[in-house]
Amino acid sequence: MSKRLFEKTLSKTDVEYRMAIPMDSLSAFEIPEEEYSKKVDVFDNNRRRWIFRCSKRKHDTHPKPVLSSGWIKFVKEKSLKVGDQVIFSVSDKDGAEGLQFGIQARKRVKIFGQELWSDPL
Repeated sequence: MSKRLFEKTLSKTDVEYRMAIPMDSLSAFEIPEEEYSKKVDVFDNNRRRWIFRCSKRKHDTHPKPVLSSGWIKFVKEKSLKVGDQVIFSVSDKDGAEGLQFGIQARKRVKIFGQELWSDPL
């Protein structure tokens, strides 16, 4: 069973450099205590596998976690812009250790002056 980890409206930094992760979601990424980054497998709606690097600041009481390596490729391939949205979900892997991450991207669409969300990409 998959549960929503977080939903985020993308900022300029998110679409140009790296995506900031909400602090209350950091523990789900299971970065070992003595390390500051970890590769994370994430699957989109088409079951395509993406590999992102999740990292946090060293020696800081506010680790400010981000997704970097691989993230901008995802943004470009999905043609995401500022104001679009991503939804991260997490579930237990069947018969394996760790968690399975999912990602959905939705584009903000304006039709006849009304803002709507696209189907998940």
